[in-house]
Amino acid sequence: GKEISLIARTNTAVAAAANGNLEEGFCFNKDAGMLQCSAGELSTRVERRSAKNGNTYLRYKFSKVKCRKCPQRENCYVGKSNAKVRSYSMTQVSEKNLERLKFEESDYFQERIKIRHRIEEKNGELKEAHGLRKADSRGLFAMHLQMYFTAFTANIKRIVRLKELAMA
Repeated sequence: GKEISLIARTNTAVAAAANGNLEEGFCFNKDAGMLQCSAGELSTRVERRSAKNGNTYLRYKFSKVKCRKCPQRENCYVGKSNAKVRSYSMTQVSEKNLERLKFEESDYFQERIKIRHRIEEKNGELKEAHGLRKADSRGLFAMHLQMYFTAFTANIKRIVRLKELAMA
């Protein structure tokens, strides 16, 4: 069969997570396996959550008591929040999403994304002006027929319009 490549940009949240930049002053303490704030305090625990997109979300929780007494509280990323729990969230991008982001950097993708808007414009016209928003009948075969006839009609209208412009 044919291999089909999706030419669309990845969700910005996934792309941003791939950068993995920590807020200023935060670092990962490998020995403790925890996040360390700019005041040198370690997070007390970490919660892991897996998302449908394959990414893993880590929420490092800090001690409320220590955060309350911290001299850097006003300038701290964790301390600014009015939330009851002092936490710092990070996203670990899945291997599949990293491969996708790498594909988006390729020359092939960059060339194809430049023409995507023209294709979307045609699809929008078929949907809005020619009734492809809703199926006229039930079943996949009927939908295929509707799509073919709609595309045929749109192309004939375009040909007639171009011929009229050429004659003028």
